[in-house]
Formats: sequence, structure tokens, C-alpha cells
Amino acid sequence: MTPSRRGFFAPAAFLLLTVLACGSVAPPESCGDNIGGTPDEAVFAQHFTAMELVNEATGFAGPPDSESQATFGPAETIAISYSAVGEGSLRACVQERAGGGGIPFDQTSSFVEGEGSLTLGSFPAGTYVIRAIVADALVRNLTFTVR
Repeated sequence: MTPSRRGFFAPAAFLLLTVLACGSVAPPESCGDNIGGTPDEAVFAQHFTAMELVNEATGFAGPPDSESQATFGPAETIAISYSAVGEGSLRACVQERAGGGGIPFDQTSSFVEGEGSLTLGSFPAGTYVIRAIVADALVRNLTFTVR
């Protein structure tokens, strides 16, 4: 084998062994094939008049930052606060916005007409997007940062 071929095969073999040692390579988790992009405002208006992220204990969110609509501390319990015009089911799918895009929360809850909330819990430091989904339609992208 010529020296130039050895120079090619050694790094290629190292790369292959590294990938195999790390396990299978998989795409980031997803909230669904058609979930993402622009929210459907017509579907939102059929079910809600308002929706926002809040600290469950205070009812308020921290100020927006350059990456998200609200900021929270790692010990704060985050909730989606909403005003519904009827009843239905709301799916909240929380995706990490960095580091592989894991899904630390994905839950569907029923809602009735009036004011209500869906508790999401607390999250480690990072940036996140909540895909608020009604009847398989994205109705809101709610972004937040945990500092």
C-alpha cells in the first residue's frame, strides 16, 4: 500500500470506528411530520382568544430575550395560560432548540370554555419552543429560555 493510501485509510477508519462507538445516528425528535412552521391563525381563533407562557406561581413570565418570548429560572414551574372560546384538546409538545432537539414534554389535555392553564413543569437551562397543537393543526409556537 502506498503512503498516500495509508494517509487516507487511517483517518477514514478512525472516523468509522468513532461513529460506530457512538451508536446509531438518528434525526432529532419531532412533534410530528406536519407540525412546525407557521401557526394556523384560523384554527387558533376557533378555539382561543389568548395564549401565553407564565410562571405558574406568579401568573407572569420573565422578560423576552433575543432568542425567545419569555425567560424563566430553572426552579420555576412553567404553564401555558389561555382563554378558550369552546372546548377541545390542546397538545403541548416542547422541543429543545439546540443540542439535538429532544422533546422533554409532550402531553395532550382537555380544555373547556374560559380561562385555563396547562402545567408544563420546570426545565433545565436552555432554549425551547412549545408547539401548541389543536386537532393536528399547529396554532402557536411559544418560545422560552431557562437561565
